[in-house]
Amino acid sequence: MTVLIIGFTVIILLMIVVVTDISKVFLVRRDLDATADGAVLAAANGLAAVYAQPGAGGNAAIDPDQAARLTADYLNEVAASNRFDGLDWSVDVEGTTVTVRLTSTADLPFQPPGFPGSADVSSESAAIVPIR
Repeated sequence: MTVLIIGFTVIILLMIVVVTDISKVFLVRRDLDATADGAVLAAANGLAAVYAQPGAGGNAAIDPDQAARLTADYLNEVAASNRFDGLDWSVDVEGTTVTVRLTSTADLPFQPPGFPGSADVSSESAAIVPIR
């Protein structure tokens, strides 16, 4: 009977550890997703070139340098490097689509022996600017 109680206690404790670690990574990823969405919208909506585009019906051309600058400004404005450990970001402009990719690490609350103490988390968001 004592062995059974100890066994169930160990299983319950392991479940608590796993659920807590997974929850922490999920919350960091969700925050990273929101930050990537904000950064890509800042890059797409802040482009002054949109107002110089000819006629309606297409998508605005996006300047890669300006998109990268606007993304950096947004990330500095929201203090993203203070909120995420090891934050790395990149901006890719392909045609009329701007894509922002953020990567970070999430420190896990529980570190059982033999398991990693952190998890890599990444998020990617893309936007276009339609001309109407």
